[in-house]
Amino acid sequence: MKALFVKRDCLLQVAPADAGEAAGMQLRPGVAKDLHILAAQDLYIIVLDATPCGTSAETQAAEEGVMQRMLDLIREGGGRVDALLQCPHRSEDACGCWSAHPGFLYAAAAQLELRLDECYLLCSEPNDVNLAYKVGCRPVLVLDGHSIGDLYGGHQPEPRDFPIARDFHSAVRFVLAEEEANQMWGHPRPPSSVSQLDDEVAKAEETPEFSPTLRLLSPVPGKRGALVASLSQLNRSASRLLVLFVFGGVWLSLGIAYILTHLYRVQPFPEFVWYLTLQFIPRPVRGFLFIVTGVIVVVVSLRAFVRLFPNNTRRR
Repeated sequence: MKALFVKRDCLLQVAPADAGEAAGMQLRPGVAKDLHILAAQDLYIIVLDATPCGTSAETQAAEEGVMQRMLDLIREGGGRVDALLQCPHRSEDACGCWSAHPGFLYAAAAQLELRLDECYLLCSEPNDVNLAYKVGCRPVLVLDGHSIGDLYGGHQPEPRDFPIARDFHSAVRFVLAEEEANQMWGHPRPPSSVSQLDDEVAKAEETPEFSPTLRLLSPVPGKRGALVASLSQLNRSASRLLVLFVFGGVWLSLGIAYILTHLYRVQPFPEFVWYLTLQFIPRPVRGFLFIVTGVIVVVVSLRAFVRLFPNNTRRR
């Protein structure tokens, strides 16, 4: 299963300091629309909240108010968030959830059976890029009004082989383009190169414990997720072919009608044709009967056609 990790600050214009300010919180321009577009993709969307919420009930309530307001705004815009990852520690704790260690990504991969080398991280800080590289995840740095020089202090980004987006919309367009390219090639992109730490530093480094809070907002696709995705794609393709089939049938019917009308006017027919074509019924009534009969046949055929597909595929 693929996931799209999004840092919370990529979605919000200003992160409120407490729950009292949550009511006036707004999403960045176009975020709801872009999340609505992402909702149609086979990506599990996970929002990362790296702000330590501490252990006090007041702090936790403030964070809960912010996250709930954000989710409400996203749903109002037609978007979707499948899960939330939050840091339950205090700011003074030696926390391994984020900042210095990619605990968020490890925890999500373990609990949701993700392949991090096929996942994306939309982030806004250079440190986020480094954390993504540590686990092979593909980072997309979102500038959101900043310049590369502002974020990197005038230095060149290191590493350099990652996309940089002007805003959230550009980052989403990159993800969609890469997913389309993956489908065209028939296989996922090569995994990002993982940052190689110095051996001595790696040995001396001790990773603090991390236990981020994972809140699932949507069902997690099971092992049949790939099959369901394939059936969903088949369903969409069949729908397009069905539209072409109906259009061709209508066009063919018009051609036959023109030919029959011409023959009816210039060529005498046997008497039984008069009864077969319902000539004894007024034309408006005759046309209405043909329309009703045709609609009934089409509806019955469509119902039989739809039953060929699994129920869970039709809901998607």
